[in-house]
Amino acid sequence: MGKYFDALSEAGVGFRFIGWNKDGRQVPDRPGFHYFSRRARLGAGWRNAVALLQWNTHVFRRLVKERRSVSVVHAVDLDAGFSSWLFCLMFRRPLVLDLYDKYTAVRGIGGFAGKALDFLERTIARSAALTIIASADRFSQHGLEPGDSKVLVLENVPSAAVAPLVPWQAKKPWNIGYFGVLESRHRGLEDLLAACRGRPDVRLHVAGYGHLAPQFSAAAEAGSNVHYYGAMESEAGLGLMAKMDVIVGMYYLSVPNHRYASPNKYYEHLMLGRPLLTTAGTPPGARVEQDVSGWAVAEGEASLTQWLDGLDPEAVMKRGRRAAQVWDERYASYYRSHYCGEYVMRIRMLCKGGRQDGR
Repeated sequence: MGKYFDALSEAGVGFRFIGWNKDGRQVPDRPGFHYFSRRARLGAGWRNAVALLQWNTHVFRRLVKERRSVSVVHAVDLDAGFSSWLFCLMFRRPLVLDLYDKYTAVRGIGGFAGKALDFLERTIARSAALTIIASADRFSQHGLEPGDSKVLVLENVPSAAVAPLVPWQAKKPWNIGYFGVLESRHRGLEDLLAACRGRPDVRLHVAGYGHLAPQFSAAAEAGSNVHYYGAMESEAGLGLMAKMDVIVGMYYLSVPNHRYASPNKYYEHLMLGRPLLTTAGTPPGARVEQDVSGWAVAEGEASLTQWLDGLDPEAVMKRGRRAAQVWDERYASYYRSHYCGEYVMRIRMLCKGGRQDGR
């Protein structure tokens, strides 16, 4: 979201933000930013249903309250998309639906409920004034038509706030890094810890929060080769990853949505000029294999151990240099051309069809 904020601010387009602070702490509002504080557990699924209903009610009421200054509503995923869609229908405002992920796929919702939610998401996406998807692979997943002028493919490319750390010479002990959510399943982090822990040729650096935080913290406190930094802000976390020899971002196929993964870690490894270790059978896996900017391995501890055993400095350096080359060739100007360019242009066009204060 920060990239949207920066692009709109630079273009002089006014905006306001409604966010959900899910740890339940009260966050003081600052000009233009309003937070809903209601505790919700990460990955709790249907157990968050009451909180989700309260959030949607809150979003709808807030939009109605500020309707006179609203020209366009930009909603992320079905969590905010449903209430925003209702508001836009009632008050004739254009809706921008930003689909980070397919709602049911990432939450494992099947059966009748899954089909109903898929239908609702597809209906909103097709009726929105603009629908944003994270990659061209997602057209079929969301039931959208390639070439539809109301669909914008906007890849999750960083705004290049962190430059590669040079000079760099990869050597043992390998510095292996992960920065992100510490999910207990589906991301291979438990396998990564098991494969790396106790190896004299590896130093595992992990920053983030989530279910596996206690395990990484305990491993670090045990005086092993594991270093755990806790939750970090984006720039600090990327700064840590810039010091690594290899960045990790695995997406196990036990989550159907990972077959369409378009993660920020893929773009971050290019920006930082460091090779990426990811999962075979996923889009980032296919990309790093095609561009020789990393490795795509099978799921499980045994595959990770085999990969570690075969690492050599020349291969690590070669893939890191290739990652930096791909960034320069394809993505160095992406933020300016797509976020500051295409996205802002689309928002301006929608604003011209509504109110003139640009909010």
